This record gives sequence, structure tokens and C-alpha cells, in this order.
Amino acid sequence: MGTNISKSADITHSTIGENCFIGNNTRFCYSILGDYSYISVNSNIFSTHIGKYCSLSWNVTINPANHDYHRITQHSMLFTPRFGMIESNKDAFYKQYGVNKIGNDVWIGCNALIMGNVQIGDGAVIGANSRITKDVEPYSIVVGNDRVIKKRFSDEVIAELLELQWWNYPPQLIKNCINLLAKDGTYINILELKKKLTSQNE
Repeated sequence: MGTNISKSADITHSTIGENCFIGNNTRFCYSILGDYSYISVNSNIFSTHIGKYCSLSWNVTINPANHDYHRITQHSMLFTPRFGMIESNKDAFYKQYGVNKIGNDVWIGCNALIMGNVQIGDGAVIGANSRITKDVEPYSIVVGNDRVIKKRFSDEVIAELLELQWWNYPPQLIKNCINLLAKDGTYINILELKKKLTSQNE
């Protein structure tokens, strides 16, 4: 166990939680990765706070740079030193980004693109090849261009899960409930999970 960061990953001014994984050729800059979350290969994550137990597939891009078309020029020479117009200053470069927030237990499919200033709620699913420009509600399944196809569970179950916040319990207690976590998200199963977690935590 323990956090595993691939040698070819580029980690800049970021915080990585416990038991995380970051794959080859992934850039993770000015961001936070919560405990037990992983990012697969060839992804680019900028100025994003990612919660616990999140699953990010390969080729995921979150919060890419925007070129400000209100300025006289929108050229990258305004914020990167590669053209010799400004001094090297990564802090200034990344200040152009807002901060995205990805909740807990979120699954993001391969080739997904999540634009800046987007909040994704707990338990959401972002389908492969999606382009997300708007906030995503908890436990929603979103595909394509911001198209919500359904909620993962009933409103009653979602309310219980958001109140329970199982991801905030100690890992050993979660391990003890791993069989319950693998069950369908019915109201009865959620109540059983809640009962076991809370009784262990007393």
C-alpha cells in the first residue's frame, strides 16, 4: 500500500493524499488529490481539488488554460516564458486558472474534457469522451456535451449517501464494509451500510 506516482508524471505545487496512484505522462499541477483516488495515464489536471476514492481514466483533461480574447492579444506569450517575452514564473502561469472541485467517489471516463470553473458533485459519473462545461449534481450520470441521462440512485438513497459520507470514515471501517459497498444502491442496503459504519465508529 501507499501512494504510487509514476516516474514520468509531472507533479507541480500539488498535494497528494494517502494510497493514491498517478499514471505515466500525467501532469498534475496546483491541485489536490484526495485519499485513495487515482489518475490513469496521459491526463492533464490543473488547479483542481479532487476528493477521496475518485477514479479518473486515461487521457482526462480538467481545467485547461483559456486564452482571454478580451485582451489585445490572446497569445500564450502573456503567461508562458517559452517565447522569451516574460520571465519564467509558474505561479503567474497557473493564476489564470480558476479552481475546479471534484467531489468524492466520482468516476471520470477516458478522454473526458472538463472545462474551468466546474463543480462535480459526490458520486457522479462522467462518461467517456464527454465535454463538461456546467456543474454536475451529486450522483448524476453525464455524457456527451453536458447531457444528464439519469441519476444513479433514487433521491431518497442519494440523500442518505450525502448525509452518511462513507468516504470520510477511517479506512479500516470502510474495509470492514467492503461487501456492503459492492451491493446495489437500494435504500435497504444503504441503511445497512449506515448502521454498520456508525456502530463501528462509536
